[in-house]
This record gives sequence, C-alpha cells and structure tokens, in this order.
Amino acid sequence: MKPFEIDLSYIGAKDAKRPVEEYTEPVPVCHAMDVREHEMREFDFMKGKKVLIAKQRGRIHALGSLCPHANAPLAKGVLGEGRIRCPWHGACFNLETGDIEDFPGINSLPRYKVDVERGGLVMVRARVKDLHSVGRLQNMVKRDPENPLVYLIIGGGIAAQMCAETLRKEGFTGKILMICKEPYLPYNRAKLTKNPNVTMKQIQFRPKEFYDEYNIEMILDTEAVKANMEEKSITTSDDVRFFYDKMLVATGSRPGKPSIKGIDLKNVFTLRDYDDWEHIKEASKVKNVVCIGSSYIILETAQNIMSYAHTKVTVVSCSQVPMLGFGLRIGERILKLFRDNMITMLMQTTVVEVVGDADGNVIQLTLNDGQQLPCQCLIVAVGVRYNTDFLVGSGLPINADGSVAADMYLQTLIDDVYVAGDVAHAPVHSDNNRCSAIGHDQTAQYHGRIAAINMAGSRLVDLRTVPVYSTRLCKIIFHIAGTGRYSDVVIEGDVETLNFVAYYLDNLDKVISVVACNRDPIVSQYAELRSQGRILRRHDLLDAKRPWTARLKGPIKCY
Repeated sequence: MKPFEIDLSYIGAKDAKRPVEEYTEPVPVCHAMDVREHEMREFDFMKGKKVLIAKQRGRIHALGSLCPHANAPLAKGVLGEGRIRCPWHGACFNLETGDIEDFPGINSLPRYKVDVERGGLVMVRARVKDLHSVGRLQNMVKRDPENPLVYLIIGGGIAAQMCAETLRKEGFTGKILMICKEPYLPYNRAKLTKNPNVTMKQIQFRPKEFYDEYNIEMILDTEAVKANMEEKSITTSDDVRFFYDKMLVATGSRPGKPSIKGIDLKNVFTLRDYDDWEHIKEASKVKNVVCIGSSYIILETAQNIMSYAHTKVTVVSCSQVPMLGFGLRIGERILKLFRDNMITMLMQTTVVEVVGDADGNVIQLTLNDGQQLPCQCLIVAVGVRYNTDFLVGSGLPINADGSVAADMYLQTLIDDVYVAGDVAHAPVHSDNNRCSAIGHDQTAQYHGRIAAINMAGSRLVDLRTVPVYSTRLCKIIFHIAGTGRYSDVVIEGDVETLNFVAYYLDNLDKVISVVACNRDPIVSQYAELRSQGRILRRHDLLDAKRPWTARLKGPIKCY
C-alpha cells in the first residue's frame, strides 16, 4: 500500500464554528488590585464553587481553582509565563485556555470569561455546564470519511490514549486505530497498586461512548505480532494486517522475572495489568505473601495486600534499603516506616529457589543464607522487559535492551513511525537532553501528547521532558521530579519526621532531581524551573539570603 501524502486542508477543522454555549450572569469576585502582577489567588464564585484569578502582564485570567487530577488547590501551585503548574503532581495548564499541557490527568481546566469594570471590579462568567465539574474536555474533531489517512496506535496505555485524544484535539480527521492487547478500554494501570479495591470502571480513562463519539476505533484483546516498515503494515495475533500512513508504538513494558529455580510455579505473579491484580488479590488470601523487589511499585503492592488481605507480608530485596535511588538516609527511613507498619523487610537478601508442593503450588522460598521462608503467594517485580518483540526484523532498529531510539519529536529512525512511553529511548530535557527510557506514567502521557502533535503535522513541538511522579508509602506521600545519575545529596529538613526536601547533584554540582516529603509545592517549583531551562546549583541551595524559589517570582517563559 502506497502511503497517502498529508493533506493539510484536513487540519484546522478544529477551528470550525461551534454552537453558542450558555453562560451564567456576571458575578463580581474581587477587585483588580486584589491580585498582584504574577500572582494567583482563589476567590468565591457561585454555587459553592471558587475561581482562580491570575494576573500576568497586566491581564487577568479566570480558571477553575482545582486540578482535575486530584483536586489540588491551584492557588498553591506555580505560575509560569502562560501556564499554571499543580502543587502536588505537577500537571500544567495553559493560562489563556485552561488546556492541559503536562500531566498527570486527562481533563483541562474550565476557563471563565472576565470583564474588568471601569472601577476595577472583576466580573466573571462561567459556562453553565462547567459549574458541575472540576475538569473540562477540550474541543475535538471527528472523523471525516473523505480523509483517507490512517494513523495506527499500538498499545492501550496512557501514552496511546493521550496520542489518540490529542490527534483529534489537533484537528486530525483521518482514521485512528488503536490495537490493544488487553480486552479492556485504556485504563490507569498506576492506580492498581495504590487502591486495592479499585474497579475497572473507576480507572478507565474514558467510557466506550467517548471513543464512539470521536471515531477512535478500538481493536481490543489483540496483539501486534509482526511489523513491516517498508510496506507500512502491522500483523496482529488473529492474522489480520493493518496498513498505516503514520504509526505510534506505545506498547510499554512488563515486569521482569529473575532466573530462579521454581519461578514458574503456581501462585507466582508479576503485576502489570488489571487481571494480574485481580489474580493477586484472590491468591493473597493466605497466611504468607512474599514480594521480591524494592521499587515503589513493589512497596505499594506490599502495603495494599496488607490492608486488603490482612495477612503476613514480607518484602525480600538484594538492596541495602528500599528505594535506594533516593539515597541511603531516606531509604533507611522508608525501611523503618514499613517495619513500623508490620511489614517484614529482609534486605540484602536473595531468593535462590522457589519450592513447590506436589500440585505445583509455591509453599516456601529458600534464601541465600539457607533460611526457609513460608510463602503461598509470591509477587515479583525485578527490572522490566520492553514489549517490542514484534518489531524484531521489521526494519526499525531496536536497542539492545529492547527500547527504541527517538529524536526530539519522538520520531524514530524510520519516517512516520513514532514511539512514546516506556519503550521510547528519548531525550530528557531535565537531564541535559540525555536519552533515556523513563518508566513513569506522567512521562508516558506527555510523550503521547507530543508525538500526536508532531504526527498531526500542523506544527512541530519538541520534547521538554521533566519526569514528575509521586508514591504513597504507608500513608506518606513522596513527590519526585527529575532523573539522572547523582554524586551527592543535600537534604534540607528532617528525614526522621518525614518533613524534608532532598536535592540530588551531579559531579558538576547541578541539581538533577528532587525528592520531597510534606514540602509542597517545592517539587513542582523545581520541575517548572527545569522545564524552562534554568539550572539549580549547589550554591543556590546554600544562599540563605535569597532562596532559590525566589527565582520563580518573575515570569518563566513557557514553550
């Protein structure tokens, strides 16, 4: 099949006339002088709702006051030039439109109409339908049957979901096909380890009606098994070939299993998808559950099983402390936190054999010190494996670890083929644009948006990735921003009382990442600083007269 050339006449359909929407009567919320230049404040609006008023370059903007992701108060966040960053998880919203530009979250902010009267009174009007929700769905186009272009998305995670949505937001009216290995519509896998009682309906990004409304064709319970870059085709597990004009590969990764005797016995699990978690919940109703690993995913899993099954949970890890990437001091505090919450932590320990009974069920583990550890349910999360086997021999180069190299636009070495999410070995802005595969949902979602914008073709946008994520460990929330290899850690505050911020510095004394506990919004402040290309150095941390956060008082340019 010969690919069609892009017809830019299809792009821009999003600017077509839309029906007139109903607005409320104007409501006085404040005086123009109540908000200083480059400041955000929250004011009462109507029907119990509040409105966020921001002033920048003399203009007053009115937006929804809560982040749609987790209802964080945006007035406590960070105001950059032209955008607002959430104080908790770092999601970013355009100041002019309210549209979401960085993540997590899938919905945008309501944008209200503002009129400043001659006396300075700020009058605000809202769309009537915005009074009933925290978030807003951006305007999207639908399929134009006369547009012959086919964009194929391989994957059913957050990167794939965001790509499909963004294509429609960017005015792409061609056919969008999503091939998903799982039998479910795209859902938030990150929530599986954060809430033991979560249901599929609660974590699905969008209902079926959404995909029908915007003509996004979902091919579920189907796996891509072969690719041919020359003929631009994908063959699926049911032996069907799909041809494309452009393609996004967003197949993610899966947990690795160590090479241990008996690792394939019954009731030995890895956790990646919803079915995995349902099986684990059922199997964990036993006396002894063991988790191998020390990442935040395995730690979240361990604490969830403890709360769900009320059983004995043991974590086994070869690391000196859990979350060793945070450094020894913080890792030791997390270790104490878990032990205080009655989870057994066996550090610097390895499993050398998984022992089963006559029926092939795991019954105990043999440790490297010869100890026999009772175990009727084993959960393993050691490393990752990239889901790119179907690309072998396709003509698309694959890295030795299975990831796929991408440029600043998330395009691969093959024209019209893009990657996003875990599999993308792409530049990381906050790490001096060194290429890396980042396994976090926020980055995957951001990748999906940037890839879609560049696939749509109406404009080019380069990556400005600053990884941001959070983890709740035994009811304590840790916020993290940045990535890279560090050589020193500077800690401000008290790690013991879990009120601190840790700065990780490279060998040039530049801060490359930050971890904080009970210090909102400092992680979002750092993420905003780095996303604009500003560098934080050791001497900035030690300047008591001028805290580095003061550099955020002036406008910060956004791209």
